Amino acid sequence: MRTRVEVCVGSVAEARSAAAFGAHSVEVCSWLPAGGVTPSFGMVQVVRTVQRGITRVLIRPSAGSFVYGGDEKEVILRDVERFATNSPCAMVVGALDANGLVDTGFLREVMAAAPAAEFTFHRAIDQSGDIRQAFEQCVDLGFHRVLTSGGARLAMDAQDHLTWMVAQAPRAVSVAAAGGVTPKNVVELVERTGVPEVHFAAQRSINGTPLKVPMNSTGPDGGLCTGPDEEKIRGVIKVLMDAGL
Repeated sequence: MRTRVEVCVGSVAEARSAAAFGAHSVEVCSWLPAGGVTPSFGMVQVVRTVQRGITRVLIRPSAGSFVYGGDEKEVILRDVERFATNSPCAMVVGALDANGLVDTGFLREVMAAAPAAEFTFHRAIDQSGDIRQAFEQCVDLGFHRVLTSGGARLAMDAQDHLTWMVAQAPRAVSVAAAGGVTPKNVVELVERTGVPEVHFAAQRSINGTPLKVPMNSTGPDGGLCTGPDEEKIRGVIKVLMDAGL
């Protein structure tokens, strides 16, 4: 299959399932319901032992805005330096300036902190004021890859932007489509936009074992457990293969 498949994972079990069903890469993060934040170094190290393909690490210090202050920028730089001790190293970063465009000055610092790393600009681009200008900034900065829904909640709703990005991208820059990718729509998305890569989370809620003493004082406990959605991973890969994609 020529379309690369990446699964966004929040646990070693999810990474193991992604590898078992043939995903080409995983993006490791924590707190997926918030869009993901930086995972622990230990989890990334263990994921690398079960993942045959590329292991990318999300570098995002907190949920919410991608316009970062000095403290958050310091955290990002320290995380990049720490994860750069992995070899090979692939990281997923992003930051916007006060005008809603790519924070080029800061991201030059980030990329200089790990010059041998592969860098993906993450879905901060979908929050930008001008997504096409932001894409051109990513290319100029030397990002290897851009992860985007095309600026919409669902990639299927921004096919025009995705198609434009694929057409504009130099050979060295890959566009990965994210946002509501499922077995039901992935073939249409790839065929209509030409994206060489798709990205999706495959996590399902499972019943957790109630703890003797709840770990939070304001709500139900034991209901936040998740596991890999193997049916989704298998389904996306199968339909792409069946379609010759």
